[in-house]
Amino acid sequence: MKRALALAGLAFVALVVQTGVARVVPVPWCPDIGLLVVVGFGLALRRAATGLLLSALVGYLSDLLSGSLLGQHMLLRMVGFGAARIGSRRFNLRGPVPLAIFSAGLSAANGLATWALAAFFAPGQAPPLPPAAEFAVQAALAALLAPFVVAGVAKLCQALGDEEGARLMRLEPRKFPA
Repeated sequence: MKRALALAGLAFVALVVQTGVARVVPVPWCPDIGLLVVVGFGLALRRAATGLLLSALVGYLSDLLSGSLLGQHMLLRMVGFGAARIGSRRFNLRGPVPLAIFSAGLSAANGLATWALAAFFAPGQAPPLPPAAEFAVQAALAALLAPFVVAGVAKLCQALGDEEGARLMRLEPRKFPA
């Protein structure tokens, strides 16, 4: 329980930092730190239920702070968590380059999905599709920051202890005399 609260606190701090940066820099140049924290949860946490709940919390807080459709970021963060979990099983996302490429693609897909949800739920006043340069800038920022944010989340998870994996049985190979 303490671990989940500490990780929820980390997510809250990340969103506050993101909101502070959004006040200073133009919108396309503001990194989506909440999405990168969710990717870190997808790679660092053993139990999917804990990560999914934390991802939903990150999305809900993003909805509250951004003033967007309630539940929009929550849904997209949960999908992002699932993509990170599935991606980590299919690909080796432990290195900085594969993680940067994965995060860039996820960031671009997240931006497109955000626009699609806004257009779907406001059909009469659908927002125009942002230029491709904005998606490229967001993807580049995600690629640059992903290795650092994910490493920070993983180190925090490791420092908090592995209470989720404490019930796992450790299997070691037999040692035969030489």
